[in-house]
Amino acid sequence: MPVKNKFCLLALILFLAGCATKMAYLNTQRTVEEIRKDKTDCQAVVDSSDFKDTGLKQRKFNQCMRRKGYEVVSEAKAEKIQGFKELWINPEADFKTYEAIFIDKVDLSQVKVKNTKIPSAKMTDEDINSLGEEMLRRFCKVINIVMPVISDKEKVEGKKVLYINLKLNNISQTNIGLNTALEVAGQMSGLPMPEGPAGIFSFEGVVTDFFSKERLIVISSETKADKNSSLMGLEKFERWKRAYNIMDYWADHLAALLAKLRCQKYKSQLGIKVVDF
Repeated sequence: MPVKNKFCLLALILFLAGCATKMAYLNTQRTVEEIRKDKTDCQAVVDSSDFKDTGLKQRKFNQCMRRKGYEVVSEAKAEKIQGFKELWINPEADFKTYEAIFIDKVDLSQVKVKNTKIPSAKMTDEDINSLGEEMLRRFCKVINIVMPVISDKEKVEGKKVLYINLKLNNISQTNIGLNTALEVAGQMSGLPMPEGPAGIFSFEGVVTDFFSKERLIVISSETKADKNSSLMGLEKFERWKRAYNIMDYWADHLAALLAKLRCQKYKSQLGIKVVDF
């Protein structure tokens, strides 16, 4: 097969792979654990049916989740509605009474476990630790706009403080070699070529009362690497730029959520990036 045709076929495969619409199931009164259990229960209902068609299976799953009290929307719409794929908010919490917030070091245990199982793309612990530190720095910077972020636990005495624990579950390096090859192939063939498949990033976050440890917010999100990219798209040639963009995206959504719960105005810090920075 000629090189030009091979790249056209690759472009078609990558395009079709992104066509399926992923759904989200919204109910902020249900905890993340309860949502996962409900999904498992509904999947069992689907598996026990005699449906063969994928579309029919999806509709049956959606019907089951609606009966359990969920709003069924696309993941894209879910982000617009609540900012995250999964969200639970303690209905009895009064966030306006809190004076400051403490954000702990990012939990990287899941990333490190998964990293050992991918020999071809293995990262060093130093790389992973650096990403955790960068994620903490970016969250602190943005959330500090909404309420003061305390970096020293000893300074929380006498204050009503929120505590945030972040857990990074999946990260993806930018495949610079593949993106470069596709760029060259596009120039040679004269056809627009896609980028390499976008990696998936996911994290979980829990907001509690610093002293009582009562859970107030639980969030989780799974996001493609093309979020918060610049119009120039130069991130595809930098190893960790997309990771940083995703961290900013998550931090901005959490800051917006906290501001809303505290009845404060908040202006998104993402904006439109004309060039990569």
